[in-house]
Amino acid sequence: MNSVDQIKEILLEYKNIAFAYIFGSFVRNKMTELSDIDIAIYLYNEEISTEDYLNLKTKLEDKLKKDVDIAILNNASPLLKFEVCREGILLFSRDEILESNFKVHTLFEYEDFKKYRDMFYKNMIEKLRKEV
Repeated sequence: MNSVDQIKEILLEYKNIAFAYIFGSFVRNKMTELSDIDIAIYLYNEEISTEDYLNLKTKLEDKLKKDVDIAILNNASPLLKFEVCREGILLFSRDEILESNFKVHTLFEYEDFKKYRDMFYKNMIEKLRKEV
């Protein structure tokens, strides 16, 4: 069984997970010995207990023999959500409508956020130029 199948098998045990992605260096084929595996999950009720989170993380790390970073998409930053949508590989979805709505909302949220980020960078560059 490959790593993706192992991850999927463990995640499917958690009924609160509506859908899940793998992203980061794993999907870009840039894994090194020091790389962790990035997994993003979207929860039905937007919360996971600390105990369940640590249990899930431990199960994944024990099975994969790698550090695992789990991002909760429900409350992630617009940039992280956009990165997951752009480059992530869908592991599974229990609710395709919810997943589609998440993607649409993420794209709108990212575009709104992009305006402010661009203004911030422009102001920062101007400030740095004045200081130099």
